[in-house]
Amino acid sequence: MGDKRELEPRPHRQGMSAGRKLLLGISALLAILVATAIFYPYEQFKPALEASAARMLKTPVKIDVVGIALFPSPALKLTGIHLGESGDGNIAEVRIFSPHTLLGSAPYQIAKIEISRARLPANSLVAMPMFMGDAAGNQEVVARKLVIEHLQLTLGDSLAIDDLFGDITVGEDGGIEKATFESVDRSVLVNAQPNSQGLGLNIEGRAWSPAGGLISFASLQAKGILQKDKLLIQNIDTTFLGGILRGNWLLDWSNGLSMAGDGTYSRLDSRKVSAAFAPSLMLEGDMSGSVRLRSGGRDWGGLWSNLEAVLVTEITRGTFHGVDLGEAVRRSGVSEVRGGLTKFDRLRSTVNVSPGRVVGREIRMDAGMVTAVGQFNSARNGEVEGTMSVTMQTSVSSQTASVRVVGTLPDLSATTRK
Repeated sequence: MGDKRELEPRPHRQGMSAGRKLLLGISALLAILVATAIFYPYEQFKPALEASAARMLKTPVKIDVVGIALFPSPALKLTGIHLGESGDGNIAEVRIFSPHTLLGSAPYQIAKIEISRARLPANSLVAMPMFMGDAAGNQEVVARKLVIEHLQLTLGDSLAIDDLFGDITVGEDGGIEKATFESVDRSVLVNAQPNSQGLGLNIEGRAWSPAGGLISFASLQAKGILQKDKLLIQNIDTTFLGGILRGNWLLDWSNGLSMAGDGTYSRLDSRKVSAAFAPSLMLEGDMSGSVRLRSGGRDWGGLWSNLEAVLVTEITRGTFHGVDLGEAVRRSGVSEVRGGLTKFDRLRSTVNVSPGRVVGREIRMDAGMVTAVGQFNSARNGEVEGTMSVTMQTSVSSQTASVRVVGTLPDLSATTRK
C-alpha cells in the first residue's frame, strides 16, 4: 500500500508549477515593458515638445534631454530647459505626469506638471499667456496643475527673489483659477491673478525679513502689480519695529535699479528704529510721522547706500542718550558736559537723509521746564555737530543759552561756550 501511494500522481504539484510559470511570464512581460519604457528613444519627441512649448509660452524653448521617470509615478522627464533667445531663463527639470495623455491629437489635457529648480526673469513670467489673462485662446496644451519648487525670480540683472514655491491651478480654457507662491520659510505668501494692469498680487507676510536683513515685518498685508520692468506694492499695512507702517513702494529695473516710496508710521519703538538704521544712536520713545524716499543703484546694496529720504517725525515720552542739554545750560560755559541723557515729553523734527549725511531741521523739544529748538548735521560715520537754543524755565526766572553739541555717537559733548 505504501508503495502504491508513492507512485500515485500529485495534481497539486502540477498546479504549483503552472502558477510559477504564469508568475514568471507576468514578470518577464513587466520587465519587457519597463525596459521598453526606459530605453524607448524619447529624443525623437524633442522637436515637437520644443515647438509646442514655444507656442504655449510665446518664447523660444530648447530642451537638452527627454526621458522617462518611473518613480514615484510614471512621468515624461525633461532635463535642461532653456527659455528665450539668449537662454536667460532656465529650468533644471520638468516632469509631465500621465504622459499617455500626450498621445493622439490636440488639445492635450495634462493632469499635472512639476517644475524644479527654475531661474526665470520676472519680465518673462508676466509675458506668458496664462499670466497675461489671454491663455484661453491657446487650446493646444492645458496643464491643469503646475507645482513649482525652488524658483528663483530675477528682477533685472542684479536682483533676485530666491527659493519660491508655487502651486497653480488652471481651468479647462487654460486660464488661471488660482496661483500661489510662498517663500521657503513660509514667511511670505502671494496670491497672483492676471488683471488689466498686469499680474495682480495679494501679499501676506509673517515674521518676514527681506533679503535676510536686520529689519523684520511682524505681519504684512499689501496689494501689488507686477508689470514689465516694475513692481508696484500698494496699500502696505504692516506691523514694523514695534509700530504700524502704511504706504506704497515702487521698484523699477528698466535701467539698473530704482525705487520710490511714501508712507506714514505710528508708535514705532525708537530703540528698534535706531538699532536697525543707526546702532550708535541710542534713542527711546514712541515715533510717529511720515516718510518719502527714493534711490537708484546698480544692485540691491547700492540701492540702499544711495538712499534719499525725508522724514517728518515726532517722538513722545522719550530719552536721548549721549548729552544732557539742561546740565550744559546750568554750567553756563564753565565746563563742557560729556555724555548723559536728555528726557523729553515731545520731540519734533524734519530729517533729510542723503548718501553719507543726515540733517535734522526744525527741531523742537519740550521737556517740562526745558525747551529747545535747533538743528543738527551728522555724517554716516556718526560724527555729529548741532546747535540748540535751550530755555530753562523756573517759577521765578527764565534762562536761555545756545548749546553746541559735537562728537561721535554715542559719545557727545555739549557746551555754551562760543
